[in-house]
Amino acid sequence: LGQTSLETATCGTIRARLLKIATRVTLSVRRIVLSMPDMFPCQHEFALAHARLRRLRQAI
Repeated sequence: LGQTSLETATCGTIRARLLKIATRVTLSVRRIVLSMPDMFPCQHEFALAHARLRRLRQAI
């Protein structure tokens, strides 16, 4: 999460801001869909972390 507002954050802060959010989770046969509120304050950071984790998974 370099070059974001969470660059120097602790693990606890990252967990609280990116994972402990009110989202609606929809499960289907092929995917999991997270529906976040429009006013989610860390949208950019969450999208960046998700993209990097996805690339990491594809590299394995």
